Amino acid sequence: MVAVAFHTDPRGTAYELLIDELIEKADRFMLVDRQRYEENEIPEVVRVLERLKPYLVERATMEEMMLKSGAYYSEGTYYTYRCTPESGRVLKEEANRFHDWCYPSLPDDLCFMTEDGNDYFFSVAHEHMYGMRITYKEASELMERIPGLFFDLDRHKEIDHLLDDAIRHQTDKLDISLHGLSELPERIRELKHLKELTIFEQNLYSLPASLFELTSLERLVITTLDLECIPAEIGKLKQLQELRIYCGSPFESAPGWRPKPQTELGLNCIPPEIGELSELKYLEIVYSGIRELPPELERLKNLRALLVTNALIEGTPDVVTRMHWLKYVDLMNIPFGTHWEEVWEMKKNM
Repeated sequence: MVAVAFHTDPRGTAYELLIDELIEKADRFMLVDRQRYEENEIPEVVRVLERLKPYLVERATMEEMMLKSGAYYSEGTYYTYRCTPESGRVLKEEANRFHDWCYPSLPDDLCFMTEDGNDYFFSVAHEHMYGMRITYKEASELMERIPGLFFDLDRHKEIDHLLDDAIRHQTDKLDISLHGLSELPERIRELKHLKELTIFEQNLYSLPASLFELTSLERLVITTLDLECIPAEIGKLKQLQELRIYCGSPFESAPGWRPKPQTELGLNCIPPEIGELSELKYLEIVYSGIRELPPELERLKNLRALLVTNALIEGTPDVVTRMHWLKYVDLMNIPFGTHWEEVWEMKKNM
């Protein structure tokens, strides 16, 4: 048995089918009440715990859990319940995915245990971490039976297998990293439900048009050594709320390695089409040859954080001074190799 993580949180029918599987295969499940509410409040947490009361096996404090297991537990009251079709029905009626089991909306961190007390399914909802203690073969079989259940498997080290499964299960979250890619496969356009995409491919220098067909994207993170440009098609991502681009970033570097000088980097401007991203709240670009910020930034009324660091911008551009709704701005150019303590002092003196 290994801890097989999920690429993304199963939702809808996939969530319901997996709950059925867990209720059948596990012996008990656990939920946590963090008890951070006033005595006169009757939050959803209390209502759900009341619904589950007929299936309660035991109730324990944080200290009792640590004494019993020797493991660390965070603050709260831990409730253990019997796995029955009826208790499973409550879990399906109260949530649509495992992240819904996140305090204070609902009791925290739904997990399932086998009869011997070992974890079978585990979750840390506020950190979007979910997984099962099963074999890779069992995980593959579950994926075949339950569309929308997307485990992180060894075969996903090959980009074709990763995309095969991501497209089949129409994941809403994907991480493409360390595949040695110099270009993104065109079939990425088939991920119509994708909301979060993280890419860490150091030799990826250009972004294909197919990437900007993912119009459901809300978060896009790109890490590479250099990027030729941010294509004008970025303006198509109307739902984008967070855009992060990190250049000068290798997987690993040999002693003495240094990134390209900023004057030689391909990424030297932000296209005016950035102003079409009306939902954008966070924009960060690290290590570039950018010298100016486009006036179209002023159209981003929802933007709260603007970070264009280690660029070639001098002073504070006029467009930034007019964006009074910004909560945080960082335009510092920090020389490569600067110690973090020096960086901290620089920031304090801004």
